[in-house]
Amino acid sequence: MKNILITGASQGIGKATAIEAAKAQMFVGINYNQNSKAAEQCLKLVRDSGGDGIILQCDVANNKSVKSMFNDFLDKAGTIDGVFNNAGITGPISPIQDLSPDDLKMVVDTNISGAFYVAQESVRVMISQKSGTIVNMSSIAADIGGGGEFVHYAMSKGAIHSLTYGMAKELGKFGIRVNAVAPGLIDTEIHAKAGDASRVNRLMPSVPLGRIGGAEEVAKTVMWLLGDKSSYISGSVVPVSGGR
Repeated sequence: MKNILITGASQGIGKATAIEAAKAQMFVGINYNQNSKAAEQCLKLVRDSGGDGIILQCDVANNKSVKSMFNDFLDKAGTIDGVFNNAGITGPISPIQDLSPDDLKMVVDTNISGAFYVAQESVRVMISQKSGTIVNMSSIAADIGGGGEFVHYAMSKGAIHSLTYGMAKELGKFGIRVNAVAPGLIDTEIHAKAGDASRVNRLMPSVPLGRIGGAEEVAKTVMWLLGDKSSYISGSVVPVSGGR
């Protein structure tokens, strides 16, 4: 594997995965939506870590923009060997009765429709190549439900479980593997964006291993799933949650 496209790559787990890919001297497509400065910082880290890449601005909720992003990456890289379908948002922390329709739509548009559009374009390229590997970003919220704060987010990640299972069954005949990672409490800025920067510390007692996970721990799992060492694994959702 030499060329990898990562959506939501400018921060958090996406950024950590870009750096891990760079350590293996890969060419990395660094997708971002709004924070161009963070994307530029990520590209610098990729180059400093031994890889190279291209910055790709795209709102994954926009299907036409996703198509353009893939075309731009292919024009530069020639092939897409792996895709980390990572871009997503939590929406605000909210009990189900208080969540606004606009906030729900935002989560669904990004986490479900956006993930589908990225998966769809990935598959179109990989079928023509007769090779490729996809890792979708899920969450253990899909299994534990997110009650009291993130039912909307958990629901959207349940859809990613289904997307992963269905794609793996449909695409195996083309030699395309599809898996997902399902992180638990990971130390990234996503909690502050949701409105509770102290969330990981508050919930840490619920983690059997007794600590918060690091973005690089998820990133290494993603890279393993994308690489040859997981060559007979497809249709799996791999928890990275410390047993939570």
